[in-house]
Amino acid sequence: MSGRRQDPGRPDHRAGRVHGTNRPRTGTPLNSDELQVSARTVVAPGPPTNGGGLGERIRGAAAAFLARDTVVLATLLLLAAAVRLPGLETRGDFDGDQGHDMLTLLRFVRDGVVPLLGPPTSIGDFHHGAAYYYLLAPVVWLFGAQPPAVLAFIAALGVAAVGLTWWLARAIGGRAAALIAGLLLAVSPAAIEESTFIWNPSPIPFFAVLALAAAWRGHQTGRARWWTLAVASAGMVVQLHVLGVVFLPPILALGIADWRAARRHDDGPRARNALVGLVAGLAVVALLFMPLLVHELQSNFSETRNALAHFSADPTAGGGGTVLDPFERLIFTGLRVIGWPLLGLITSAPFAAVLVVSVSLVLGAWRMVAGRGEEGLAARWLGLTVAWSAIALTVLAPSLQTVVIGLPNDHYHAFLDPIVIVLVALGFRAMASGSGLQAGIDRTARIVVVGVVIAILALDVSRWPPLRQPNGGWPAARDAGARIAARSPGRIVDIRDLPVFKTAEGIGFPVVAAGGSAIIATDPVRALRPATPGALIVIVCDRLFESVLDGTCGGSAEERFLARIPGVGTGVAAPALIDRFDASARTSVSVYRPVGAGGAGTTPTDVAGQRPRARPPRTLRVVE
Repeated sequence: MSGRRQDPGRPDHRAGRVHGTNRPRTGTPLNSDELQVSARTVVAPGPPTNGGGLGERIRGAAAAFLARDTVVLATLLLLAAAVRLPGLETRGDFDGDQGHDMLTLLRFVRDGVVPLLGPPTSIGDFHHGAAYYYLLAPVVWLFGAQPPAVLAFIAALGVAAVGLTWWLARAIGGRAAALIAGLLLAVSPAAIEESTFIWNPSPIPFFAVLALAAAWRGHQTGRARWWTLAVASAGMVVQLHVLGVVFLPPILALGIADWRAARRHDDGPRARNALVGLVAGLAVVALLFMPLLVHELQSNFSETRNALAHFSADPTAGGGGTVLDPFERLIFTGLRVIGWPLLGLITSAPFAAVLVVSVSLVLGAWRMVAGRGEEGLAARWLGLTVAWSAIALTVLAPSLQTVVIGLPNDHYHAFLDPIVIVLVALGFRAMASGSGLQAGIDRTARIVVVGVVIAILALDVSRWPPLRQPNGGWPAARDAGARIAARSPGRIVDIRDLPVFKTAEGIGFPVVAAGGSAIIATDPVRALRPATPGALIVIVCDRLFESVLDGTCGGSAEERFLARIPGVGTGVAAPALIDRFDASARTSVSVYRPVGAGGAGTTPTDVAGQRPRARPPRTLRVVE
């Protein structure tokens, strides 16, 4: 064939275009399937027998399927929904963080208490953004403080993230890359877990891929509104987790690069659109931080001071730091960042993780180096984002070097999930395209790609989270709350958790949801406050942390902790145990009635430094 041969790793964006009359089409017509990336002489086969072989029929069906974007997208969305939506209320854990979120949403929607701060972080004495609660508030307003409704909304965001990831890969690498990316994210065990769990990092993949897709669309069209959406979505990622600040610079970098390129080519309108879009997006980000500003002005900038104290502290101080050197920390962080979206927590399958991460690194690096044109630009942008994020997280999140079995992990970098998936999909698509030089080698490459993708999908399926959370999820917590509320009609319930650094809101919210009134300890200071006169005392003990407790749950740990509470009698004056049961395999619940307590409830005069507000009777009540 005459003429310059197109780079084999680059999709043929000319496919399907209408040629002008001065450029007649000759030879074999090209299909729009992105797997065919170079025009080359085709040797006419002999006459087909029985309608062609099985392989030809399979290839024809696959090409027809790929050519129908709507059908492909609908199939991926249905698959994503099918593995996320069934049995939602039993799939995610319901513990202190989930109880805290639901109580905050309840106060916001029912009582008008506007949250200025988001959920507390696990890395320091400061908070994530309040926009997380504003995102979920309409769901609670429509359906009430019902965890299944919130779970359904989060799952819907997870399904939408699959569709956006398909679109991004389609825009960069074509239909085959889009199908691979959509499949990988649809069945990813990490993505499924994030979609079935009430937690502030859970919506991050949706907003991250929305930011990426909008930024790429802004680069393609030069329109300001796409840059505004991109930066605003990246700002939402920051709101959902403080370490999402690592994600914002790459979005801004692509916009600034687009602006500079437009100026270099004297394209004034495009440069102006990029600048206006970026500035408008940053204005939206600033608006998202207004609740935090209000809080800071009221609290002498306590959040800012606590955050600065955390990030300026020595991560190894107090013996809690990592023993790895900086390079080892970077390697381990890179393994977790890349392995998480493809097969979940890497420590539970280390051999498979090393293998999958190695393949992903090779494919991503290849596309960064060999990619040409727009695909090469996108591959370098995405690849450098992963590299930058791994370095930044190594410094900012030393806890990534520690894996706590039984607790959620790897939420720090959920914004990288769609990036890793798209890069891997681009590599597989380019590999399957072949070189166009030797048909046998090209056919072998396609077979290898199909086999590897199927192997990854099978590995993902084998690592899916269970349909029923081992600790029972919301139903188990709901039943425990109803049982406690039934023991305390008209009485205040004083709920505390062991260990004391855990919030007791994981049982506190179910008690409130069952119609009870509760005083809930949320930190070590409140866990050891004086007992409320006349209130039932509920001690919730988490067996996961028995190694740091003075005794075992379901007996000695609770008895010894009870004796430490000021105002609680001892001996014959000690509170009487009236109920003890396991809310889940991890959680033991003990209910105590103070000696001489009457049947009527009492209202505390002061809880956590705030006097309770008078409010009319409601089915759901919480004493603050």
